[in-house]
Amino acid sequence: MNRVEELTEELLNAIKESDIYRDYIREQAKLQLDPDLMERVDNYRTMNFRMQQDASRDHFTLSEQVSQELAELRKIPEVNAYLDSELAICRELQKVCRTLIGGVEIIVPEL
Repeated sequence: MNRVEELTEELLNAIKESDIYRDYIREQAKLQLDPDLMERVDNYRTMNFRMQQDASRDHFTLSEQVSQELAELRKIPEVNAYLDSELAICRELQKVCRTLIGGVEIIVPEL
């Protein structure tokens, strides 16, 4: 294993041992105790992801649905805690990615 691979494994372990990740895993486990609620949250997350990825469609109706479902789900403390912890770990991972990408000079042609 080369140095980059070793340090990547070390970074992965550090992330898994972080309070942010442990909080996410804990909140996820709580939510999974109610499979119907977990399915509802996953359906919301899927709708939201698809809406953000498909720029070719008019999203007004779907956006309204997603916003309404989020408002309803956020009223449930377990869901609120889970979504907050998910956002925190995603932001942490984004920060790592931005640091890596920003620190390596690669010339990419414009599309």
